[in-house]
Amino acid sequence: MTQVTERGVLNHLIETCRDGERGFLSAASHVENPDLKALFERLAQERGRIADELTPHAHRLGGESGTEGSGAAALHRRWIDIKSALKRHDDNAIITEVERGDGITLAAFKDALEGMLRPEILEVVERLYGELRAAHGTIAALDKVRRA
Repeated sequence: MTQVTERGVLNHLIETCRDGERGFLSAASHVENPDLKALFERLAQERGRIADELTPHAHRLGGESGTEGSGAAALHRRWIDIKSALKRHDDNAIITEVERGDGITLAAFKDALEGMLRPEILEVVERLYGELRAAHGTIAALDKVRRA
């Protein structure tokens, strides 16, 4: 059984945000709608900023922070690539995948909030989780519009 540490939790959040950053950039490169492209590029920048904001907290706890992303997210980005190749720039399919992938980020932050973070780090993670929930709501709203 792997022991979970505060630094490990922060590194996981950083990796998840880096995965999201790359995932949104991948999605932006595959959509045809310029508004979606701009939204996904903005969300990629936000994920990068969030990872950057968490990194000093992980460093203060000792060791290097994870910044390469997870294998599961790399597979998810590849899934977007494959789905895009099969459905040639199907924006609706990409929105569905983006929403699913972003849900992974939300779940990671929610799990972290239920863990053993120091109060000063917990406050930061709570604030960032609120930002992520708002962004996810934007993506979910896109999905609802597309299904209408």
